[in-house]
Amino acid sequence: MEEREIDLLDMIVDILSHWRGLLVAVMIGAVLMGGLSYVKSYRNVKNTQMVEETGLEDETVEKQLEQLEEDLDESQRAAVLTIIDDEREFVWKDKYSREATSMQIDPLNVAQRQLVYQIKTVDDNQRQRLGAVYGDILNNVGLYNWVEEKTGIPAADVGTLVLISATSSTPFVNGELTEAFGTDSLKITVIQSDDESCKKLTDAVKSYVEQQRESLVPEVGEHELILLSESAGTVVDTGLMDRQVSYGNVVNSLRSTIASAKVGFSENQQKYYDLLTQKEEIDKEEVDQKDITENQPEIAVPSVSKKYILLGAFLFVFVYAGILFVVYLFNSKLRVSDELQNLYHIPQIGVVVKDSKKKKFVDKWIDDLRNYGKRKFTAEQSMELAFVAVKIAAIKNKLNDICLMGCNLGAGADTVCANLKSALEKEGINVTVLDNVLYNAESMEKVDGMTGIVLVEKAGSTLYSEIASELALLKRQGIEVLGGIIVE
Repeated sequence: MEEREIDLLDMIVDILSHWRGLLVAVMIGAVLMGGLSYVKSYRNVKNTQMVEETGLEDETVEKQLEQLEEDLDESQRAAVLTIIDDEREFVWKDKYSREATSMQIDPLNVAQRQLVYQIKTVDDNQRQRLGAVYGDILNNVGLYNWVEEKTGIPAADVGTLVLISATSSTPFVNGELTEAFGTDSLKITVIQSDDESCKKLTDAVKSYVEQQRESLVPEVGEHELILLSESAGTVVDTGLMDRQVSYGNVVNSLRSTIASAKVGFSENQQKYYDLLTQKEEIDKEEVDQKDITENQPEIAVPSVSKKYILLGAFLFVFVYAGILFVVYLFNSKLRVSDELQNLYHIPQIGVVVKDSKKKKFVDKWIDDLRNYGKRKFTAEQSMELAFVAVKIAAIKNKLNDICLMGCNLGAGADTVCANLKSALEKEGINVTVLDNVLYNAESMEKVDGMTGIVLVEKAGSTLYSEIASELALLKRQGIEVLGGIIVE
């Protein structure tokens, strides 16, 4: 038996032939995902209703707070309020110390770049004014947003990574006297954790400086920004070190203070603290829910999402088609599209198709696609062609007795064998029909007396290995194989 090749058109047709299963998959996917969207919608509606009902809870909290404020003296209330403020400060500073870019840089190994610009104009007074203008322009959110867009560094962190100062009188650059004497200059210091990131940040700053110069020329007159110096290196930044240590100490101090103060709370103070923090959480949830439900109708009802329905239908049909594809690849049974000549080197003398009158419109369309570029026959025509082919093969081999043999003829090939037998016997050719020769000892014994065999195999039922075994049996017995017929 030769290896079977995968026919793309036949594979597509095979998948489409399971159109009923594909439709079921579409419906199941649509129902399941639609149900999921309804459940999610139902939960959202319930959550909305719960938030709306917190108005009653607010009233209860307010009454309890009023009572506790009467029971606690001023110092006890102040102690609780102080701890709440300390906790708020702790959350902010702890988050900053953990997430801010400058807080993550190793102060003993800081990548640093410095830019020195000279502001050059004809008017000395304008020089002084421009120095202050550039200092103000570069030390603001415009630069921060520009850097975020170019490098991805959060704008909130840029101010700690880019330090800008405007100075007067820069007569020396790299130890040499320059013409910059008496003019204003800009000094820009950029720090980062590594030189590559530092260079990227520096390039973004340089592009922003040039962009600002071009936009200022129409407003303040012609002037130049000359880059006198650009240096790079790795330094120890004690200022950054002090800031990191300071923030760490503050965070730890707040953590310790909060824990110690809570241990000393009285029962009423603890209740007062719990109610205040609970009220803050309720207020925050109300604000968040208000933003979410602002544009929603006043009366929310659960709904089914069309997007989920389409997604479910597509997903399930895709999965089912994938399963059919895998089954097609590993299929071990004979197909209607197979060629016995190519697979087993025996003549294929007929393909008997089903009656098209019993097929649905979709099945007929799929048959047309399967037989694209081929001549199509009716069930009667294919049966008649098979009869004539068997008759010619018998006459050519001078045989008056032939055998129609196959595996599992009861799956649908038995009717074809009966019709062929009836037609051939009218032509004076004796026909013997043997079923399941490989598995039936009586049928196998009868094979020995045969002189010519025609294999009749049912597509979708007979295994490729069974046909190979039948041919091997016939070869051992020295029996002539006239050809094969595939029954759809």
